[in-house]
Amino acid sequence: MKQILADLRSRRARKRVLLLVVTDFLCVITSFLAAYWIRLLSGLFISRVPLQPFHFLILTLLGLLWVSIFSAHGLYKRETYLSGFDQMVGIFNSVNLGALIVLAAAFVFKFEYFLERRLVLLLAWSFSIILLSVVRLGIIRAIFLKRIQRDPFRCRILVVGAGETGQQFVQLIRHTKNHVFEIVGFLDDDPEKQNSRIDDVPVLGNVDDVVRIVEKGSIERIFVAVPRLHQEELIDLISRCMKAQVPVKMISDQFQMFASDASIERIDGVPTFQVRENRMRGLSYVAKRTFDTTIAAIFLVILAPFFGLLALLVKVLGGPGPVFFRQVRAGQGGKPFPFYKFRTMRTDMDDQVHRDYAKDFVSGKDLNLIDEEKDTPIYKMAADPRVTAIGAFLRKTSLDELPQLWNVIRGEMSLVGPRPPILYELQYYREWHRRRLDAKPGLTGLWQVSGRSSVPFNEMVLLDLYYIDHWSLKLDIEILVRTVPVILFSKGAY
Repeated sequence: MKQILADLRSRRARKRVLLLVVTDFLCVITSFLAAYWIRLLSGLFISRVPLQPFHFLILTLLGLLWVSIFSAHGLYKRETYLSGFDQMVGIFNSVNLGALIVLAAAFVFKFEYFLERRLVLLLAWSFSIILLSVVRLGIIRAIFLKRIQRDPFRCRILVVGAGETGQQFVQLIRHTKNHVFEIVGFLDDDPEKQNSRIDDVPVLGNVDDVVRIVEKGSIERIFVAVPRLHQEELIDLISRCMKAQVPVKMISDQFQMFASDASIERIDGVPTFQVRENRMRGLSYVAKRTFDTTIAAIFLVILAPFFGLLALLVKVLGGPGPVFFRQVRAGQGGKPFPFYKFRTMRTDMDDQVHRDYAKDFVSGKDLNLIDEEKDTPIYKMAADPRVTAIGAFLRKTSLDELPQLWNVIRGEMSLVGPRPPILYELQYYREWHRRRLDAKPGLTGLWQVSGRSSVPFNEMVLLDLYYIDHWSLKLDIEILVRTVPVILFSKGAY
């Protein structure tokens, strides 16, 4: 039964999107034809240029281009096409971008249709905004909202937080005209609220039950209505909600890291922020993987002689033991993988000293470690007794990390990303810390270019989460460029 309902919702959603695509395409074509008629066929201007068959081919391409731009701006997402404000913003931005692309193409290809008749483009720009707004908001949105009101399969939601904010949100939805949500229940960690009803809405469990409840109740969206949380507490709560793999929205203005540039859905004037999802998927993943593999392969070839020199130094000056250090680390999703470095430590030492340090570091305890030269606190052992003399040099210059280029080639690591933790460190992670495992680990990252050993663990995780949620190839290149002076001047390295 649940699968049948899900299929029914999916079919209806596809029909709505198809209707929007066809309507948008026709609106764009109509706008350009009207602009062309006014400028070149109406007789209002001296010149008169009749339409040619190739004009209709150009118009078809323009319609497809603008529909693609609308899609990129999220105008075919449910939360957007049911929101009047978000549609207005999306239409305006999309039409502006489309007009700029057409103007640029006309300039490059010297196409008279727009280059010498720019009034056509100006009129088409105006008509498109007006026509799309009237048709989308005044007609189609009204029809959708009216049908959804009669639809027994409205968007099923969970509200996390049965306190005052959650109750106010429920009342707001109930009293909002044309709302599209069916409130299935609350989730709340307060034991006193379990198995009770608040405003006639059942409290179905705590946040740790979210996966089970979402699957059982065919939940399509989660709203987090818990105010006045500290940053780490809010990330922890959101990370637990995201395990259910449905959209998570926040009714909060506290956490700008997630809210900035996020998709905003307004419910009777109240903004709810879409929690970002990992961007490194689909074509973005292919682009990042191609970039990583290409750069890593080039560096492996160029640095091959240098590798030989470093290997010789480790063998001669590093004491007995292998040249390369191999350790199992946690990769994307916590999957173990063999991690390679040039060996920087003696082989006859117990790792208990590092286990104790890792426990204190992850838990946020005061490590009482000071950089004596700068008289500032650090969060890494500056005098690890296990490190050899040549190992200290390799660590200071980060040259010990170069063998991880091979991990990049193998697909276990990326050039840029969170640093991979040792497996025993994971036992000290809080729930929100584990979100840093959503991306492939990297040779460098925001942590390395933001202070490295002078950054405490929670701030390091926040930097990793920011990188994951804001990833782009441009950001990767910026971090790689910023890594060079950090290595050259050994900033924060121990």
